Amino acid sequence: MEWGTIVTVLLGGLIGLSGETVGRMGARRQAQIARQEALEDASKARSQAIEDDSRRGKEARERTAVENILSAYLENPIRLVDQPSEETVLSVTKICLVLGFEQSFILNAELRQRVAEICYFLDISTDGDVCGYSAAEVGFLSRSEMRMLMGAWARGEDLPNSIEGWGELRRGLAEIERNWQQKLRDSGLRVEVPPLSIY
Repeated sequence: MEWGTIVTVLLGGLIGLSGETVGRMGARRQAQIARQEALEDASKARSQAIEDDSRRGKEARERTAVENILSAYLENPIRLVDQPSEETVLSVTKICLVLGFEQSFILNAELRQRVAEICYFLDISTDGDVCGYSAAEVGFLSRSEMRMLMGAWARGEDLPNSIEGWGELRRGLAEIERNWQQKLRDSGLRVEVPPLSIY
């Protein structure tokens, strides 16, 4: 056998061997990339599942908040006539407590703000009239306003304008806040009532 043939065979074998090694290295690299992509996909899927669970949990808590708010009005009746003022104030106070707590769980910012306004007006109505409306009138109007808002929310509609009477209260909010703050100062209190916009 000639040396040339031996060298050719050896070179061919080395080239084949190196080609196979390069091929294995490439396959290994592709497998690593595929594993990394699979891990990233699994991580994304896990994160999405956690987000979905969190969103579903928040939405369920929001529904519970709406149910609790509407139940508060049913469980604490406010009558315009023939209800002693102490009973009216007690009903308004109980409703206000529920609204003040449950509003935090309402995801819709506009609805949360409107519930905070209702809570605010109910709260100050227990200490006297609000824009000429008694606590019974504020409570009665708030019930109608709340039912309208929650109905629109449940149907997925935009929140409507306020009912007559309640719209007047909302338009007078700045003056009502000033008067309430002055009343607190006149009582010797230094507390600043935070603006409704923080809710």
